[in-house]
Order: sequence, then structure tokens, then C-alpha cells
Amino acid sequence: MKVLLNNKKPFFKANLHAHSTYSDGNLTPPKLKEIYKEKGYSVLAYTDHEHLINHSYLNDENFLAITSAELAVKEFPKQSTLVNYKMRVAHFNIYALNPSSTVTPCYSSVYDHYVNAENKDLIKFDGEYERVYTKEGINALIKECKEKGFLVSYNHPTWSLENATDYLSYENLDFVEIYNHGCCANGRPDDEHAFDDFLRSGKKIYCTCCDDNHNPDYPNPFKNDSFGGFTMINADKLDYGSIMSALQNGEFYASTAPLIYNLTIDGNKVSIETSPVKAIFLTTEGRRSNATYATDENGVTKAEFEVDKKDGYFRITLIDFEGKKAYTQAYEI
Repeated sequence: MKVLLNNKKPFFKANLHAHSTYSDGNLTPPKLKEIYKEKGYSVLAYTDHEHLINHSYLNDENFLAITSAELAVKEFPKQSTLVNYKMRVAHFNIYALNPSSTVTPCYSSVYDHYVNAENKDLIKFDGEYERVYTKEGINALIKECKEKGFLVSYNHPTWSLENATDYLSYENLDFVEIYNHGCCANGRPDDEHAFDDFLRSGKKIYCTCCDDNHNPDYPNPFKNDSFGGFTMINADKLDYGSIMSALQNGEFYASTAPLIYNLTIDGNKVSIETSPVKAIFLTTEGRRSNATYATDENGVTKAEFEVDKKDGYFRITLIDFEGKKAYTQAYEI
């Protein structure tokens, strides 16, 4: 039997996409730590636009800050997405494998609109990099980031106005956001389809659910863009190396509410244990699928599915009684 998600190891709740006052967010880094810890989060990636800043001064025994940033590549670099609503863009979160890696790779002053009194003394970069919105230009940026010691996430494809003809040309990605709370809360659909697009094209990639919070209406609970999408990291302990290793190896699941406690495969039988949900779905590389449904309002908490090598890969989706979902990674059979 192979254990894919292990309830004998801790799960650490993480938001891997957040913005503070160091770019275009409305809350300071310490305030973000405070509100996320109150909601049970242990890990927060401060992905402020265009700058890597080490927030390890915020770390404690129950909280870990990931050194990270969000980089953009636009069809028309000098135009704003707040003005040109039809311009395609590609946004990437980069996560430093070493928290002290604070020299921003692929830095471009064309994209840097985020220098302010709070962050200007912390910003480090090494020369200018020309970002080009082409397949070759974007792959060069991803390659450069990977070579400099970063994991790379492809963010919110639907908001970016990109489709499979665009993003399937991108190579060496680690993650794709399939739920972005900031986007979905403003009426844009999620991106679950992009996960299978990548997988069915033969690309190894993991999925995440994130907030992308800017907190413009904090603390209004009805308009708050925090606490909607999260990643549960199954790591030995809460330290930087263990968390980044688990992310590298796909030892996590993504969710908007439901929880997964255990996931195993034994021969051709997949077993999963969860919080109470309305349904548990099996998805494969091909057309074959399966489902287990609740029989009453108490929900279903376990499911078993048979898989076959002809299925290529399998992944499991949970859906609760409010329509919120959780997603395992995809596993080759």
C-alpha cells in the first residue's frame, strides 16, 4: 500500500498567494500574519508584486512566512490591466527554496509600480530583464526563475484571458492555481479545467487553491477576499525546508472548505477519508470516472475506487453541501 496523504503527519494550512502594503494590498505583513493565524493558517506566502522580501522576522513556532513574489508578463507591457481590460497577461508566483533568496529574478522596471516608503530599502535586483509575451519569452522567464532556486506557479488563467493554446506552451511549471478566491469572489469562474489540460498534455504539475487577497474591504465579512482558497501541506514539521520539500513533492491538497485526512492506493484500489461532504468524485486521464454520494444530511466521509493502468492518472474531488470543493493532486497509476 502506498500512502499519498498521511494523517499520521501534520497538515499545515497555507495561503500561497497574498498581497500586503509592500505592493497593492491594504494590510501590513504583520497584520496579515495576525488575521491568518486567527483562522488557523500556519503558512503564508507574501507574494507582493515584483519584489522578493524575506519576512522571516514574523516566523514563530506556529507560523512560517514563505519568501515569494508575483511576476507579470503582459501583451503590452506599458499598459495597465485596469485600463486595457482585454489584454492578455501571464502571472507567475515564484517561491524561494531558500528564504534568504531576496534578489528578484527577471526584474523589470517597466513592471515595477510598487516601490513605496515601506519596502524601498528592502528591494534587491540584479540588472534589467526584458520580459516578452511570447511562448519563448515566457519559457525563458520560467527557466531563469527555476535555475535561480524558485518554484513557479501559473496563476489564474481565466482572469489572465489565457486559454489552453496559450498556457500549454509553458514549460517547467510546478503549480497551477485552479481556484483563486480574489477572482472567483468577483464573478470569474475557477480554473479546474486548466489542471486537466496540463495533465492530459503530459505535463507534470500540481494544483493549488489560493486567496490572492488584497483586503480592500477588510474587515467586512461579506466582501473580504481572504480565507476562501487554501492549500493543506502534509509535512513532517513546520520549518522552511520541510514545507518547501512537501510542495516540491506534491505532498499537499487544495481546498475551498472540505478536508482530506487520508489517501492511499493499494494495488488497483484507491481509498480516501474526508470531512463530511455531499459527494466524492474520481477523475482520470480519459473519459472514465466514478462517484460516491452521501445518502443523508450527515454526508459521506469515505470512498473507495478501482483504477486501472489504462486510466493514466487519477485525481479526486470533494464537494460539500454548499458547493465548496477540495482537490487531490493527480497520481500516475
